Amino acid sequence: MPIRQKPKRGAFAVFLCLFLLIIPIASIHGQTQSEVAPPAKSDTYATTYDGKKERIQHRELARANFRISSVDLSGEDVLSQAAKIFGNNPIKSSGDAGTASQEACYQSATEGDSTHLIFERGEVDFRFTLSSGVSEGKGNLVCTRSGKITRDITTDSGLHLGLTKQQVIAVLGLATNRSQNVRQHTEVLIYSLETEEKTDPQKLEQWWEREVKENPRASRQTFLENYANYTLEVYITAQFTNDSLNRLNVSWSGQY
Repeated sequence: MPIRQKPKRGAFAVFLCLFLLIIPIASIHGQTQSEVAPPAKSDTYATTYDGKKERIQHRELARANFRISSVDLSGEDVLSQAAKIFGNNPIKSSGDAGTASQEACYQSATEGDSTHLIFERGEVDFRFTLSSGVSEGKGNLVCTRSGKITRDITTDSGLHLGLTKQQVIAVLGLATNRSQNVRQHTEVLIYSLETEEKTDPQKLEQWWEREVKENPRASRQTFLENYANYTLEVYITAQFTNDSLNRLNVSWSGQY
């Protein structure tokens, strides 16, 4: 009969102590690494206006991230949508040609609630900014008070002020990039995404009917080659102070 040796309790205790010490180190390391997606073969790079290279992830986000209080960035006119829900608002226009944009700002009507929601329409893109206060120096931008703007206002996907970084990542996935300001205790998760999408069939037919009215000899094949598909560019920044979301900017742009 083989003789069983008793386990060496001293060696086991040392191993257990080392294992318990390694766990928190690994957890901390994993948490830091999990905020930004590692480079992928599908990634591409673009040059920004200031000459810097920007990484672009090629993956799709749920459309629920582009809807907030029934205002849909993929809709025809976000400012008109916002006016129907939050009320008419003085629209601020700025820029010209390719940089032209129009903005409408709404803020909470509750005393002590600094929640602001700004909608913006550019030449080919639509944006909204949800923040706890307007700190970006918008100049003469007039914000209309609305009882429908509250601290709990959320996108259809569940993004709202006060979320932690990990809660935002659970909705949007790993970020493309990340920046940090240690002195101000702020961090920003940056999402730069691009996908090829098919145009909504109903919208496509509406465009075709309009095209035929303007040009009876229009080629259906040429029309489809130009408008059946588009490149969707999404840019999202989520800013945190002490790991609490205090500013969310979502930009949607369809390029044909």
